[in-house]
Amino acid sequence: MSDSITENDVDIIQAIVRSFYGQGNARLFTSSTITDETIVKIVELLAETEDCSTWIDAVPSPQDLLMPANKLRKWALRIIRKSGEPFLTGNVRINIMCKRFRAAQFKPAIIDSLN
Repeated sequence: MSDSITENDVDIIQAIVRSFYGQGNARLFTSSTITDETIVKIVELLAETEDCSTWIDAVPSPQDLLMPANKLRKWALRIIRKSGEPFLTGNVRINIMCKRFRAAQFKPAIIDSLN
């Protein structure tokens, strides 16, 4: 697995951000603005909102979450790639309370992580 970001990775990240924060925010995430920190923050968002969303079946097993690969970026990209399909296809339902409260806690850090 490559640890460099692909256009598909950008599409997945945009789909995740769109699901939680809307299209306007998703447009901010491009191959030139996404940083290593952004990738890790997106994984944190996915991990912390799993209890209030319907996409949890797409998240890898807990051992994948607890035992990162050699590089944090490579590990985070693997999690995003495995979890991203439901977001890309639009098969995600996120509880409104999850969006307003839990996901809102991560928004400033995620936006600030962009170049």
